[in-house]
Amino acid sequence: MTIAVTPSIETSAQPLLRELLYTICPVLVASNVALELGWIHDELARVGARPTYLRSAASDTDWPAHYSHASHRLIRDGGNSPAIWSNADIRPTVLVGLTQAQPAGKIVVRADSGVYRVADLKGRRIAIYKSQRNEKIDHRRATTEHGILAALALHGLERGDVEWVDIEDADAHAEAAAETPAGIWAQRRATRIDTSTLESRALDAGKVDALYDYSIGVTSQLEATGRFKVIDDLDLYPDWTLRIANAPRTLAVSREFAEQNRDVVVAWLRAAIRAGRWINANPEAAADIFFRTTIYADRDAIAKVLRGYDLVPNLSAQNLSGLAIEKTFLHDHRYIANDFDVNAWADPSYLDEAHASLRAG
Repeated sequence: MTIAVTPSIETSAQPLLRELLYTICPVLVASNVALELGWIHDELARVGARPTYLRSAASDTDWPAHYSHASHRLIRDGGNSPAIWSNADIRPTVLVGLTQAQPAGKIVVRADSGVYRVADLKGRRIAIYKSQRNEKIDHRRATTEHGILAALALHGLERGDVEWVDIEDADAHAEAAAETPAGIWAQRRATRIDTSTLESRALDAGKVDALYDYSIGVTSQLEATGRFKVIDDLDLYPDWTLRIANAPRTLAVSREFAEQNRDVVVAWLRAAIRAGRWINANPEAAADIFFRTTIYADRDAIAKVLRGYDLVPNLSAQNLSGLAIEKTFLHDHRYIANDFDVNAWADPSYLDEAHASLRAG
């Protein structure tokens, strides 16, 4: 009897595809759009590789790796504090791109509070997020602390001039596995009762007197209720360093994988560069995609802010300097244990090769 044998993908005729594990934060980075447009899959296929989402059924790595980078084959695009934490304290990575596309943040109070300036908050209570999870860096707390301290300093206040009130969050990651990040965020949107935040509910209830928000569209929704008002917007100041809090976003890859699979990393960057250029030219269409792939609940607000950002990943001197400011903040405030040189972390050769290959193509 003859037994038919289906050829394995490991045969010479069909070599095993190299697998790149990926994770992308729900924020404004080109990788989100490149993935949705199919360009990441296309570019990786050209070099014999395939992407697998960290939180998909096909992944053998648990969700905390999104923060700790605890995988030798992981690429991560998103907020910088987890990437800094990983490189400082957990796993060596290579920084291959940066994106500066995050609001600096706003200070919000109740509309009937009688507070009109940040200086009026002296002696009052301000909300600060606190995750109950200990598997990861508390990136939201770090971002909030950085933003609040900047706002206070602008108005001659110091940390001790206000009362810091912890707003604790279970910080659940209970969504079912999904093939792409958009599948995770769709589940979260479906289970949300309203668009308010833990901090805004505490403010509304009178448990605190002010909050700091660095999202997109949230403060407009809060003000529309008639119960809240913004008293300071850090984006209105000329000092660009006020925008440094979990931004610039970092595109980092495990050092071991990057050194052994340079062409795969370059392929990802090719897709991200293409997507960044497309986003810059098509902010309205890009807003539709970001509405699916981010935590931002206002599609029109996304479109509006996109016009002021450059979504092509880079390693500019200014962004590297901003990243160093954030790294120093995290180290000084004990979010990370070890210090390191940001410029030594960055390797522009991958990005240079991606740009060169796009020009040649």
